[in-house]
Amino acid sequence: MWWIVLVGFLVVFSPDRLAAEDLSCSRVPPLAELGDTKQTQLDSLLRKAMTCVKSGKADLAIDLFSEMISIDPSNETAYLNRANAYIQSGQVAQGLADLSFLISLKPTFAEAWFNRGIGYLAAGKLERAIADFGETLRLKPDFARAYCNRGLALVRKGAFDRAIEDLNVGLEKSPNSEMCYFARGDVHLVKKEFQKAVDDYTNGLEIKPNIGILSQRAKAYEGLGEREKALADFKAVLAKVPAYKPAQDGLERLDQTNN
Repeated sequence: MWWIVLVGFLVVFSPDRLAAEDLSCSRVPPLAELGDTKQTQLDSLLRKAMTCVKSGKADLAIDLFSEMISIDPSNETAYLNRANAYIQSGQVAQGLADLSFLISLKPTFAEAWFNRGIGYLAAGKLERAIADFGETLRLKPDFARAYCNRGLALVRKGAFDRAIEDLNVGLEKSPNSEMCYFARGDVHLVKKEFQKAVDDYTNGLEIKPNIGILSQRAKAYEGLGEREKALADFKAVLAKVPAYKPAQDGLERLDQTNN
């Protein structure tokens, strides 16, 4: 039922340093190519690693972050970002291990707790995710994305009333969080509050298109009895992804109810 993409990991780097040069992502360079000082080498590796992240080359990014760690074993930037690369490439256990180690080094690092919460959420370990987002908010009470992600974890757990509380706060603090809108729309859909679901899905889709959510909005239109709007959404989904089964099933339902 859940079609929501997690609200993104936090990364730590210096934008000024990253903007200093245009880099390609092709290999882990020898240290001799990276400069004479430890800091220069770390900065160069970070630039290259973030270029790989942006290029979708998670495996090479992981190797570059690992090289940073070999130079500086307590480098929190490298651990945080390597963990993110691990998790985004499906190597969740390795990412969680990096984040747990980082938390042991710096227990007050809210971003590490937040990212580990995302890792647990990706792994379906909902109670652990909820606990980590809670610790994030204890350390950083205005952290809107932690509210949104804890709300999503609560939605997946079926704790809808608690989820709504978090999602409402997340949207108060960050009105442009499409994931908060999508998750709250799912709660309204489950509760058969169809107009509220349509409103939330529409607000989120205006921020960021999402095929799964468009199909969910079609279901909400079905619930309202607005057949033409539901048809339009299902057809829009299938125009982009012809084999998308929820939309295929939705069209079939609407055809049956029209006969």
